[in-house]
Amino acid sequence: MKKTIRHQAVEILNQVHAAHDFAGPLINDCLDKYNLSGTPDGRLLTHLVYGVLRFRGHLDWLLKKLYRGDFAKMQEDIKNVLRVSLYQLRFSERLPDFAVVNEGVEIAKIINPDKSSLVNAILRNFLRRGQNLSFPSEKKNPVEYLAAFHSHPEWMIQTWIKTFGPQETKALCSADNTLPPLTLRVNTLKISRNDLKEKLAAAGFESQTTPYSPNGIILSTAVKPIQKTEFFDKGLLRIQDEGAQLIACLVNPERNESILDACAGAGGKSSHLAALLENKGFILAFDRNQEKITELKKEIIRLGITIIETQAGNVSAGLPDAFRERFDCVLVDAPCSGLGTLRRNPEIKWRIMQNDILSFAAQQKKILQQASAAVKRGGRLIYCTCSVLPEENENIVEHFLRVNNQFSLGKPSSTIIRPLTDSSGFFRTFPHRHNMDGFFGALLIRQ
Repeated sequence: MKKTIRHQAVEILNQVHAAHDFAGPLINDCLDKYNLSGTPDGRLLTHLVYGVLRFRGHLDWLLKKLYRGDFAKMQEDIKNVLRVSLYQLRFSERLPDFAVVNEGVEIAKIINPDKSSLVNAILRNFLRRGQNLSFPSEKKNPVEYLAAFHSHPEWMIQTWIKTFGPQETKALCSADNTLPPLTLRVNTLKISRNDLKEKLAAAGFESQTTPYSPNGIILSTAVKPIQKTEFFDKGLLRIQDEGAQLIACLVNPERNESILDACAGAGGKSSHLAALLENKGFILAFDRNQEKITELKKEIIRLGITIIETQAGNVSAGLPDAFRERFDCVLVDAPCSGLGTLRRNPEIKWRIMQNDILSFAAQQKKILQQASAAVKRGGRLIYCTCSVLPEENENIVEHFLRVNNQFSLGKPSSTIIRPLTDSSGFFRTFPHRHNMDGFFGALLIRQ
């Protein structure tokens, strides 16, 4: 028997929890398997999975009030049945209340028949007294309030309040729980931004240009998934957040330069740099993950890039001797917590622990140190993350500069980057300020 959309949402949430997978690929696999892309059911599945992940803290606060036992000890798949059902009751008006409760009970019967009556009792309890359940006082307990109502872990709220203050933290949390724009980067090796925008309009897509990135387009209305279009197949675009696009502008490559992308991943920034270089120069995309290197090779072909070479390797263990002082520019897009991308990846909120930040910082220091050896004298070293935490950003750069006196902090020359650069010379973007992912970047010059 085919599972309902809500049952499929529960299963995806179970897998996100059990395997530490990201929700996006799991949703896409499900959409493809059942031919749901672009359908109302496909949109509902996406809405439910991401809605629960964004508001899980909010939902769990209510469930703890409604459940007489120890909610922490409840099995995760039953929690997810309750979360999906409660999310619909709390935030959605697509189904009558009785239908939501009934389907939640039916899913529970399939997963664990012994718990179906519990699911029924908790959901009906919410219908009786849910409107009378109160959250902590924002004035008396701001940390507890923001964590519960705006659905973020308490340690994260405490850290952000110390860094940004309570009002900025509230705005950031609120922004994290909104739908991010679908942002494209135009592949200028094949088409201009204006020409692609016109082609999209002719095909029924409504769009607007990004306010900062000169190569970005935001799709406001999509008649079908952009990955299923000829524009994507022909390599005219890549899906990429505006903040990520701006990192290549921070690098500000000059024609015929040699560039090392030391943590290239699937090549979003490498491919953008190739476009900015107009396929004139040399880029070595280096990454420890062979699967990502394989994905990057496919992208190189799709996008028509000729100047990128790939190599697998672990930069934190040291670069090959042949790399020493070889490159005009080295980009270190360091592995990080990803806390600047919570709009797109809300599961990170429930996965990253406070102690993980220390582990990331130690790794980031090592990677930056090892990668710096590849920079030519007079060359540039760019450090960036998609985190908003000082521990992963300016603290790493300041530590590096203390032990490497041949490098100094530079100020970006790009006119695109200057409005997003603070008085210290650090590049920063935030979801609540700029409607893009939270990124940090620093330009370091080797003397």
